[in-house]
Order: sequence, then C-alpha cells, then structure tokens
Amino acid sequence: MALTMRSSSLVKASRGRLTVCAATPVPKQFKAVKPVGDRVLVKVDKEEAKSVGGVLLPASVRNKPTAGSIIALGDAKSVKVGGTHVHAHTYTRAHADCSTRAHVLQEEDVIGVLSASEKIAQLKPLSDRILIKGAKAEDKTSGGVLLATESAEKPTFGTVVAVGEGREDEETKALVKPNVTVGATVMYSKYSGTEFEEDGDNYIVVRESDILAQLS
Repeated sequence: MALTMRSSSLVKASRGRLTVCAATPVPKQFKAVKPVGDRVLVKVDKEEAKSVGGVLLPASVRNKPTAGSIIALGDAKSVKVGGTHVHAHTYTRAHADCSTRAHVLQEEDVIGVLSASEKIAQLKPLSDRILIKGAKAEDKTSGGVLLATESAEKPTFGTVVAVGEGREDEETKALVKPNVTVGATVMYSKYSGTEFEEDGDNYIVVRESDILAQLS
C-alpha cells in the first residue's frame, strides 16, 4: 500500500499517517510522562530507512515518521490510548527531535483516528473536520493537449467520505455538527487542509469553515 501525506506546505511522507504542529519532544532522561490539560502523549513510529522498492535511503532524504499511537492522555476527550491517530498541520522538523519518539501535543491537533490496518478512506475525522476524496485532475487541455502530471491543475472539489461529530460551542457547550453530509460534492479552499495520496487516489481533511460550497 502506497500512502503519502501533505499539509498545505506540501510536506510528504511515504507511508505516514500523521503530521504534528508544535509537537514537543520528551527529554530522553525521563521515563514517566503525564500530559496536562488537553495534551496527549504520542509515540511516533520508527523512521523508514528503505524506499518502497527496498533501496536503502541516506538519512538526509528519508521521510520523517508521520505515524504514531497515543500512549497517555491528560483531559482529552475525543481520543483514547492506543491505535493510530492522524494529526494536522506541518511536522516541525526543525524543532522536534525525531530520535525522541515520544512527543506531547494538543488534542486539537488530532484530525482523526485510524487503525494501522485501515486505509485513509476509513479515517474517522474528529471535531468539525471533513474527509473528502478529491476529484481527478484533468489530463488534457480543452484543446486536447496532454498535460504532464506536474502541470495538471489540482481540483479543489470532491466527494465527502466522512464527517466529524462536530465542534463544541464555546458558550452553550453544545455539539454543533458540520452542515455537510456523506456523499455530497463540495468545493473547498485551495490551500486548506491536510492531503493524502493512497493507491492512486487523493484525499484531503479540511475544517467545515474551509468548505466554500456544495455542488450538484
């Protein structure tokens, strides 16, 4: 199974299932870690030293690990210990020591839940996030000229695959569900969300606020 992942800044991973924003590595000399507040402790997977074809990769070109399991919680409510979880935004490679496999991050950075055996299409989005299967890019111009893959304009619409349970209203504390349904065709902001590529299909996880319109 081939899987890549990109945030809006186009970070890629060969088999990654998460990226982390502002993750803080745990100092190696400490063995016990208890997250505080809405923080969660994530054990990141080992870095892949070989390509899909079995070629040994130099350390400078290896994709940083982007998959891991939650091993401890503070007061976080939408996630649980164990399993594989997907996180939003760019992995801060310059600030996070990937040799330290335990990282602390906020619950809000978790975009969905996915077991190690499942594919991205089975991702369960959290909060007001929405999983969309992107439309295929056009491979020809209107005049019939074939386009190179890198020249093709990436569509900003697709089909809703899964919808999160909603975001808690700050005043009433009531759960407000996203106003979109599975199966709907929607258009979303061009530079929003976290993107995945798996088995030739493109997926993106966006916030409800990134949805521009429903199409029919």
